[in-house]
Amino acid sequence: MKKTLVFLMTIFMLLFVACTTKEVYTVTFLDINGEVIEVQQVEAGSAAIAPTAPEVENYAFYGWDQDFDSVYFDLEIQALYIKEYCVVTFVGLNNEVIEIKKVKVGEAVTAPTPPTYQDYTFTRWNKSLDSVENDMTVKGIYVKKAYTVTFVDKDGNIIKTMEVLAGNDAVAPSAPECAGYVFAGWDKKFTDVHEDLTVQATYEASQISYEITDYRYWLAVLDKSYNIDEVIMTYDEIKAYNANVLSDRTATKVVDVLSTGTTVTGDYVSGLINKYNNLNSYTVYSNTTKTAISTSERTAIANNRNLNNIPSTVNVQYGLIVDFAWMRTYPTKDYARSYSRDMFQETTLNVGEEVAIFHTSSDSEWMFVQARNYFGWVETKNIAISTFDVVSGFVNAQEKIVVISDYVNIENAFVRMGQAFPLVSDDTAYVVKFPIRNADGSLTLKQVDLEKTEDYSKGYLAYTYENLFKQAFKLLGINYSWGDKEKDGRDCSSTQNNIYASFGFSLPRNASNQRSIPTYGENVTLTVTKLKENYLPGTLIFSSGHVMMYIGEDESGVSYLFHNTSAGEEKCILQKAESYGMHNIIATLRLQ
Repeated sequence: MKKTLVFLMTIFMLLFVACTTKEVYTVTFLDINGEVIEVQQVEAGSAAIAPTAPEVENYAFYGWDQDFDSVYFDLEIQALYIKEYCVVTFVGLNNEVIEIKKVKVGEAVTAPTPPTYQDYTFTRWNKSLDSVENDMTVKGIYVKKAYTVTFVDKDGNIIKTMEVLAGNDAVAPSAPECAGYVFAGWDKKFTDVHEDLTVQATYEASQISYEITDYRYWLAVLDKSYNIDEVIMTYDEIKAYNANVLSDRTATKVVDVLSTGTTVTGDYVSGLINKYNNLNSYTVYSNTTKTAISTSERTAIANNRNLNNIPSTVNVQYGLIVDFAWMRTYPTKDYARSYSRDMFQETTLNVGEEVAIFHTSSDSEWMFVQARNYFGWVETKNIAISTFDVVSGFVNAQEKIVVISDYVNIENAFVRMGQAFPLVSDDTAYVVKFPIRNADGSLTLKQVDLEKTEDYSKGYLAYTYENLFKQAFKLLGINYSWGDKEKDGRDCSSTQNNIYASFGFSLPRNASNQRSIPTYGENVTLTVTKLKENYLPGTLIFSSGHVMMYIGEDESGVSYLFHNTSAGEEKCILQKAESYGMHNIIATLRLQ
């Protein structure tokens, strides 16, 4: 009993002590980084007293991470923050800081002006700036600049243009040849390029090493006084020149074939045919036997003109020449006086020339036609007939390919310098419309591929001294042929005509008509001195029945003429003006 009482009293004392002694706990307040802000001792069941939360840049305090109103054990209480602002750092090409900006979370930030760097172009920033959620570094993205390097010739004409990345080298083209000069290099460096450049070819004068029969010799001599690449007359000015040629048909004998109309009178056609009246003026030879023909055979030639069947009103037809075609005084291949000086041979017509067709011979093998600068009889087989609109469309095509060599063969047809054909396309080849005669005599415009060679020019050549002399000297040495009877030859006026046709000139056929062009032709009395002082190279000068081109002075100041002559070797030659004899000159024709 006594032991039980002692035990109970012990329990009571323990309970009394427990109820009368309070326990103390440690409450530690921590900042955003876990560092201690304040430590408090708090009796069990009591509340801790929150300290002032420290300010944190760009963050807003919004409470503590746990409750501390009734503490019964040790606590670590951390301050809670929410991000309010973001820091955006903008850096440049080399990671250098451009600007630091503070922006509210979720809002867009405005980029600063990007810095400029030599040889670089800013393209963009590498991160989105629309809704900023975190601190970030934004870098400018740049690309290397490409500079334009332009190589030009001595006259400033572009040879080559290329794009070069900054710091790289340009690659020079081959410098163009310049007659009378040696290429001396480029006028500035084009390595390690850091800007747009224009690099010009420079030249040093050299002794002329070309032969006098080489067109480059004359360009070298000319280049001392003229800009050989400068346009002498534009194509529009040449067209105006041609209109002037047409203004006096009586003097020039050049007509606009396409303005002939749909009908002409029979008397008009008879009058043209009867203008040729030399049938009995010469001995006439058979083209087959080469012997003189009889009186009855002459009569047959006259009768073949079919004059009695010319109606009072003639319906005009239009056609195109389809091959090298003689134009004859009479509808015959028989010749008068001699084969090489055939007085029945008026001229030849080139493939693609337009004609107005007035009449047909009794044997149907010849047609009497009006061409641009001549009228006469042409073999029917060399003419393809079509409508006015088709022929007009062919002649007046806006884009053309022009033959610029002595001659070419196209579809087995012989085509001379200066003839133009409508251009269809020019991707891998020149595709042109070429006239073909069908079995019934009608016209087909066949699309023909022409290889892109120096035989052809897209459009008429620019009328410069360089091109003029190039074209002229292509014909140096060709045979003289009266009336162009032979394919491999030309007469004096036809030679000049073909040269200038390459530039779009439409000159009269004969020398007497060429010197009669209004405004530009004039009758003169010349000396060599007057020729030098008053006339430019390219001027045509005339003696009786003959035409020559004045091409200027050689290195020694001696004046030269370029002409196709029936004298001597009967070919196209260079001749000193003095040796020809200035007293023989009666007229000039300016083409400038």
